[in-house]
Amino acid sequence: MKYLSILLLLVGAQACNTAGTRQPATTGNADTVLQSDIIRPVTDSIRQFPDNPELYYRRALLLFNTNPVFAQADFEKAATLMPANTDYWAGAGEAALIVNDYKKAAGYFQQALATAPGYTYLEYRLATALIENKSYAAADSIANVLAQTKEGRDKAFYLKARMAEDKQDTVTAIRHLTSAIHAAGAQPEFEAVMELGDLLRSRKAIAALTYYTQAWRLDTTNAYPLYEAAQFQEELGDEPAALFTYRKCIIADPGFEPAYLALGKIYSNKKAWKEAYTYYNMAAKSAPTDAWAYYYRAQTQEQLGNKALAIEDYTKASSFKKDFQEAKAALERLKP
Repeated sequence: MKYLSILLLLVGAQACNTAGTRQPATTGNADTVLQSDIIRPVTDSIRQFPDNPELYYRRALLLFNTNPVFAQADFEKAATLMPANTDYWAGAGEAALIVNDYKKAAGYFQQALATAPGYTYLEYRLATALIENKSYAAADSIANVLAQTKEGRDKAFYLKARMAEDKQDTVTAIRHLTSAIHAAGAQPEFEAVMELGDLLRSRKAIAALTYYTQAWRLDTTNAYPLYEAAQFQEELGDEPAALFTYRKCIIADPGFEPAYLALGKIYSNKKAWKEAYTYYNMAAKSAPTDAWAYYYRAQTQEQLGNKALAIEDYTKASSFKKDFQEAKAALERLKP
């Protein structure tokens, strides 16, 4: 079965801290998307063999991360042509989750389970779709079944935590997420660990740092958990620890702009303008179309007495952000 090996990779690429759901849908003109360089060969093959389900499936995989709306249509077409194929229905369900079409997602996962009864991960994704669709009773029934299985126990707790969060019951959500992570052993879900960190942070619990660190260890190339840890350290007033962790972010991902901006702000607050400039300059290089990076760099240029360079950066900031009033006001102040 291809589903577990291929679709899990696709979900992993989409997910950050949302378990592959609640993501913004990306769409485009069908002619443009389906005739792009990568997609066109498969589209041409589909024109030649319109009843070949594997061609629609192949194109859906190519479209999934960039155009999930079109991917959903192709997965569904493949499933219609070959209803007994679990992967086609499961792919349609994953794409529907991404575009927030939760009712259809649940239906697709039900169809997938009809071809593969008892498949734990499919049951988990069905329950996820039901939760997103506010069908809590049905989702809880699935979670109770999963809780009785070795491979599904951690997912059951995660589902129950999601439902508790939706009901604003933070204490129960924390309890279930903690159980989910313990049940998963050495490889808990990244999203579960991050969510537990976020919930503990919302309660100012220092244990949040432990879970952010654990999330980073699950993917040491991902600077986001470290960034959240550093932000929390700032909130706690532990600036030295925050500085250390922001720098650790940059080691994990040298192109991670938020860490550069955060470091720049710390040094700006200290009026250490040369150090602040260094980090804002790196932010601008990491994200060359981010107006705020240029705006903050311009402020440091002003403080360092580099008026011409400040004007240049304020001008760039205004060009990248429509109606950037702060940048425009600075230009009015500086220009003769």
